[in-house]
Amino acid sequence: MPKELIIRGLPRSLAHDGWWLASESGPSIDQVPPSAPPGNILDLIHRFPRFAALILIVLLGDFLFWGYCPGLSLALFAWGIFAAVSFESPLRKKPWTSAGVLLLATLPILEHVQLLSLIFLTAGLLFAVVLLRIPPEIKTRESLPWLANAVLRLIKRLPTAGIVTLAAYIRDWRTRAASHSSLSGTFVRAFLRNWAFPLGGVMVLSALLISANPVLEHMVVRMLRVDFDLFLLLRRAMFWSGLALLVWPVLTAPTPDEAIALTLPDWNAPRFLNAGSVFRALVLFNLMLALQCVLDFSILFGDASLPDGMSYATYAHRGAYPLLATALLAGGFALAACPFSERNPALKSLLLLWLAQNVLLTLSAAFRLDLYINSYGLTYLRVYAVIWMGLVAIGLAMVAWQVQRGRSSGWLLLRVAALGTGTLYTCSFINFAALIATDTLSRASDSDNTIPTDWLYLCSLGHTAAKAMSTQVALQPIPHIPDWAQSCVHPDPTDPNWREWDFRTARVNGYLAANTQSEAQ
Repeated sequence: MPKELIIRGLPRSLAHDGWWLASESGPSIDQVPPSAPPGNILDLIHRFPRFAALILIVLLGDFLFWGYCPGLSLALFAWGIFAAVSFESPLRKKPWTSAGVLLLATLPILEHVQLLSLIFLTAGLLFAVVLLRIPPEIKTRESLPWLANAVLRLIKRLPTAGIVTLAAYIRDWRTRAASHSSLSGTFVRAFLRNWAFPLGGVMVLSALLISANPVLEHMVVRMLRVDFDLFLLLRRAMFWSGLALLVWPVLTAPTPDEAIALTLPDWNAPRFLNAGSVFRALVLFNLMLALQCVLDFSILFGDASLPDGMSYATYAHRGAYPLLATALLAGGFALAACPFSERNPALKSLLLLWLAQNVLLTLSAAFRLDLYINSYGLTYLRVYAVIWMGLVAIGLAMVAWQVQRGRSSGWLLLRVAALGTGTLYTCSFINFAALIATDTLSRASDSDNTIPTDWLYLCSLGHTAAKAMSTQVALQPIPHIPDWAQSCVHPDPTDPNWREWDFRTARVNGYLAANTQSEAQ
């Protein structure tokens, strides 16, 4: 065991740092130099670019969001995160593809801030960040499995990655601080010994100079007068912490190390089904649907009479949504029967007839809903039901094409997913509030209309319906407008901050401002 070297009279700090004197050949395994004490914040920023990027993005988020409603600020914040990841990405590949994905996802939020556009922006940002980290040697057509792997890992990290990383930093800081407590005490004593007298003298001299100079005293008093709101500071600190915890997993998104299998399993028929049961079920189901279609079309297009006491509105309302549910169940049964249709031509024909009749059933439900809308007007739920019925009809037609052409289930699922995504993306650019307001007020101006106008629902449509309501009232006089609803029919333009700007609100405000000026002249 080596003998400890002790030098009498040597200062303690130098003795602690003089480990190299104990051996002629350098430090042994048991005699290693002490690690450096924890650095300050500038050292952390220099050593950890991601930490610096996190601070800048949190400051950007505070500037864009604190005290303002979301708008253009959401798009700028997303692009700020994308720029930080692009600069810090170890692959340093050209980000044009990723930027194009984020640009497409940004367009809906620029049109109007709503839940649907926010979902597209979030999904686009995640995909753009993941695209930056796919290894450059992966070819384009091979990148989909890698992309799926990275997106799934990033979504899995989002809820807890920031908290886990923060807890790890706290544990590491406490461990390092405990191991260097003696060095910290030495440093504090040295600092006090060297700076106590100079700093004390500066304070005494400053107090004398300030008391001798009233102008300087007034300036110091004004500088020290701080309006301190502890509750506001705590709320803002919580806002910063929340932003940091949300952004950190995106900045540290891992590079996918392997691809995942994207092979989609084919539909397997349930055990209780066989070719005979499917054949008999299709015969019975087709007969039932044929009877339903004949009755519907005779009433909707053949002027057949309804039972006494039943109006077309009641007939339409009672049948629209159950028929839609029937069509959805029919699509599921068709997918389960697909394996049997490949081996039996007669069963395949029955299956195609079953799908065709369900498409007609969906169209019949749409006609019923149209009758109900003609009587009672549009609402958000009725608009969404019309869109959903169209998607169901197109989806059933895709199932029929898959059965006819013998396509795989993966072919069908990818196209159905693309159809749904494309429909939602298109809907994010449509002002449904304006459509509902125009339809409702056009009915209110009709002298033959006996249904009272729901002014409370009209006023709940929000500012984006203001242009439609103002235009409709100017074209056709609306009788019996309540006094409390005048602010909805003739609203004033708003003056949002540039952070709250979007195209739809800007168009409405521009029209209202021009209309107000023309009325004033």
